[in-house]
Amino acid sequence: MTAFLRNLACVVIFTVMTGIIGVAGEAENDNNQWLVDSLVMLPGPEGSFDEVAVKDPTVVFYEGKWHVFYTARSKEEYTTGYVSAETLAGLQKAPRHELKMIRGKKRYACAPQVFYYQAQRKWYLVFQTLDSTYQPMFSTTSTISDPESWSDPQPLLTKDTKQKWIDFWIICDKKRAYLFYTMAHSGVMVRSTSLAEFPKGWGKAQKVFDNIHEAVHVYKDKGGSDFHMIYELEKDGIRSFGLATAPHPEGPWKRVTDHYATGDQLRYREESGKWTEVVSHGEVLRSGYDQNMEFDPQGCQWLIQGITNQELNGHYDLLPWKLGLITKIEENGKQTPAPRE
Repeated sequence: MTAFLRNLACVVIFTVMTGIIGVAGEAENDNNQWLVDSLVMLPGPEGSFDEVAVKDPTVVFYEGKWHVFYTARSKEEYTTGYVSAETLAGLQKAPRHELKMIRGKKRYACAPQVFYYQAQRKWYLVFQTLDSTYQPMFSTTSTISDPESWSDPQPLLTKDTKQKWIDFWIICDKKRAYLFYTMAHSGVMVRSTSLAEFPKGWGKAQKVFDNIHEAVHVYKDKGGSDFHMIYELEKDGIRSFGLATAPHPEGPWKRVTDHYATGDQLRYREESGKWTEVVSHGEVLRSGYDQNMEFDPQGCQWLIQGITNQELNGHYDLLPWKLGLITKIEENGKQTPAPRE
C-alpha cells in the first residue's frame, strides 16, 4: 500500500470511529473546536407565540429538571417563553409557556437571565424591554417551575445615558453584585451594588471592555479564581463568540481571543445533523444555579441560538433561530464529554 493510500485509510477510519464531520475552511480559529450536539428546540407551530424563532436561552438544572427561559418571536412581536423537562432532549415536546407578565410598557421582553439569589431565597429573571431605549427589568418568584408565579416587573435601575443599553447580566462574588451590559453595541459597562442592597443601589457605570457587538455573559471558573466573559461579535450578519478573562468582575479584562466559538470551528456528529453554521447568543450549562454563575471551562457545553447559512436571509426579526448544544473539544486529547441529556 502506498503512503498516500495508507494516509487516506487512516482519515476514513478516524471519521467513521468518531462520527464527526469537519467543516471546510481555513480561517483563523485559535485552535478552538466545537462539537455540534443535539438540536434542543425548534420554533413552535404556526400561530404560537414562538412560531418564528426561539432565541437567547438562559438555563439552569434544578430539582431534577432543566428550566429554560428564552426570547420568543411570533410574526408580530418578541415575548419571553419558558419550558422545562427532565432531559434536554425532552424540551422540544414539553409544554411551552408565554410569560405574559414579563413585559414593559410595550408588549416586548427579551434576552432573559435566570438565577437563584440565595440571600433572599428567590429566583430572579432579568430581562430588557423597549422602555427608555432598552430598560433593564427584573421579576422574582419562589417557585421556578410555576410560570404563573413571577412578580410584576420592576426597573433594575433608571437609565442615566441616552445611548442604547442591551443584554443585561448579573453575577455576584462574596461581597457585591455586578451588572454587565453593552452600550451602543461597543462598550461593556459594569455597575455594582452590595449584596444587602441588591437588586437596588447600583453605583456609577464604568467601561471595562470595548469593541464587541452585544450579549456579554460573565461566569466564575469553578476550579480557579478567574472570571470569564463571553461576548458576541457580528460581521456581515454572521455572529460568533469571543472570550476575555479577568481576576475580578471589574477587571482588568484581557481579551483572550475573538475566535472562541465561530462557525468555521464547528464539527458535526452525524446523528445531530447540520442544524447551525452560526454561533450566537447562548448560555453555558452551569455547575450550579445561583448568583455565583459558576461553570467548568474544560469541555463546557453551551445552549446557543443557531441557524444555517441558507436560512440567514431576510429581516432579522423573522429569521428562524433554533436552540441546540455545542460542546468544546479540548486539545489535551481527553475524550469529548457525551451530551448532557
